[in-house]
Amino acid sequence: MAPAKFDVAVLGAGIIGSAVARELARRGRSVVVLEAGEVAGETSCRAMGHVGVYDDSPAQLVLTRFARGLWDEVEPEVPSEVDFVRWGALWLADTEEEMSVVEHKAEVYARAGVPAEVVDGRRLSEMEPNVRRGLPGALWVPGDIVVDAAEATRFLARSAEAAGAEIRTHTRVRSIGREALELDRGGRVRADRFVVATGWRAPELLPSLPVRPRKGHIVLTTPRPGYVRHQLSEVGYVRGSNPRTAEAIDFSCQPRSSGRYLLGATRQYVGTSLDVDPQVVERLVQRARRFLPDFHRIPVERTWAGLRPAGPDGVPILGPMPGRPELILAVAHEGIGITTSIATGRLVAEIVDGQTPSIPLDDFRPEKFGLRSAGAKPRARRPPRRPTGRRPRGTGGPSPVR
Repeated sequence: MAPAKFDVAVLGAGIIGSAVARELARRGRSVVVLEAGEVAGETSCRAMGHVGVYDDSPAQLVLTRFARGLWDEVEPEVPSEVDFVRWGALWLADTEEEMSVVEHKAEVYARAGVPAEVVDGRRLSEMEPNVRRGLPGALWVPGDIVVDAAEATRFLARSAEAAGAEIRTHTRVRSIGREALELDRGGRVRADRFVVATGWRAPELLPSLPVRPRKGHIVLTTPRPGYVRHQLSEVGYVRGSNPRTAEAIDFSCQPRSSGRYLLGATRQYVGTSLDVDPQVVERLVQRARRFLPDFHRIPVERTWAGLRPAGPDGVPILGPMPGRPELILAVAHEGIGITTSIATGRLVAEIVDGQTPSIPLDDFRPEKFGLRSAGAKPRARRPPRRPTGRRPRGTGGPSPVR
C-alpha cells in the first residue's frame, strides 16, 4: 500500500528522474515517480548515449569526471540490453590549428586525473583506418563509454522499483504545492520533498526556469561492423554545444555493438517540433564526410529528432529552489544528461539527506541562474500540445538501437 505521504516525489521518468528515484530508494526513502507519458518516452529515447568526460567549462569537467566514475561503479549491475561498451573516444583535429586545442584538452584532462593521450595522424590512421587521411591527430580518451540511452533509462527505473520506488506513468502533474502535487485529472500526491526532473518541459510548471528545448537530429545507419572503432567527435564540437549558439552542425559518430552507427550532432532553437528536416540531415551527412569520406556509402536505416533541455551555460541546474527548500531542481542537462544521470541522482540524494555533496555545487545552484523564491504556477488543465514527429522505432520502443 502506498504511504499517505512519500518522503520524495520525483517528477519525470526520463534518465534523470529514474536515476534520482533509484538513488533515493536505495537509501531507504519512500519514493514515487510521476511521469506524464512512459518511462524513457521523450528525450531519453532520442539521445546518442556517449558517457564521457567533457571540459567545456571547469564546472562541467568536475561534474562529468565524477559522473563517469559512477558509471564505472554501476557497470557490474548493467544488463546486456543497455549495450554498455567502453569504446573510448577520439576527439579529432580537423586542421593543424586545432591540434593546439587537442593539446590544451590533454593538459586539462591530465590536471583533472583523466587518462588521455595525444595521437598523431599516423597513429590515428592505425586506430581508425576509415578516417580521412591527412588529419593531424586527435585526443584519445580510453575510458569513455557508450550506452543505449533508452535502455539505460529503463534499467535505472527498474532498479528504482526493485528498491521500493513506485512509478506512475500517464500521470500528469498540474501544480506543485508546498506539501502536495495537484494532478491534472484530480487527486493529490503528498510528499516532504519534490524533485523536478522533467527536462525541457520543466518551465510548464515553473515558468521562471531558464530552460529551452534545443532540437537535435540523429542518423542511424545499417550495419557495417568495424567501420568505426571508437566514439568519434570533432574537437570543435564545443563550439556547437555552447548554449548561446543559435544553430550548429558538428561531427559525432558512435559505434554500436550491432555494427550500426549513430551520427550527430545538430543543435537548433526551433520550438518543439520533432519533424525531421531532410536538409539538416543532408548537412549532417556532409559534415561526417569531412572526417569519414565514404560515410555516405553506408545506407541510412532511419533518422529522428529529439529535444534537449538547454540551460544558460552548459551545466545543469541542481539544488533547492530559493525560498522553497522542499522543491529541488534537477534540470537543464542538455547534451550531458546521459553522462550525468547517475551523478545527479547521487547529488540530489545527498541534498535530501543533508549530507555534504560529493562535489561542490556552487556552479549548479539555482541562485547562480538568477532564480528567486516563487510559487509553482498551476498548469492549464488542457494538456499542452505534444511535440510533432513520430517516435523513433527502436530507440524508445520495443526494438532498441544496438
